[in-house]
Amino acid sequence: MTSKLNRGGMTGADGAGGRLRSAAFILLLLFLPPTILTVSPAWGAELRIPDLKGRSGQEIRVPLVIDQTANLAGVKLILHYNKELLTFREGVKTESTQSLMHIINDKTPGKLIVVMAGARGIQGKEMTILTLTFAIKKGLTGNHATAIEAPEVQLMGDDLKEIECRVKPGMIVILP
Repeated sequence: MTSKLNRGGMTGADGAGGRLRSAAFILLLLFLPPTILTVSPAWGAELRIPDLKGRSGQEIRVPLVIDQTANLAGVKLILHYNKELLTFREGVKTESTQSLMHIINDKTPGKLIVVMAGARGIQGKEMTILTLTFAIKKGLTGNHATAIEAPEVQLMGDDLKEIECRVKPGMIVILP
């Protein structure tokens, strides 16, 4: 017994079902990933340090912002900054991170070690976890650009699983 093939290479009965399955698969590809990305912390987070401007002799406040997280219970950051241009003053938790304890080791100029931890995780979007204050050195001439970089970032959930995190460092432009 032979059967005729339609243009799609399938018999008439299988053609409609195949097209329906293909359409369903395409819809699944289009709509499922965005849904997963918006509700699942397993895809990770991004730590952003915004671009800022300041003048020689002023203080500048640098927010550390996480784009999205769920059940964040632990943070370890190592931050590097240019000690010839900036002097660290303080780091302050935000309303979002009040339930977490924090320690900032600033013993080595140019390097900060930040640790935050809590028994229960916090969650949010576009959440500032800490605001760092730096004094810009006095008497600088000309424009300067420097970055606050985070070469080491570790985020943990309250389930003790690591949350992957990308870092977007920010530039600080210093005007005379």
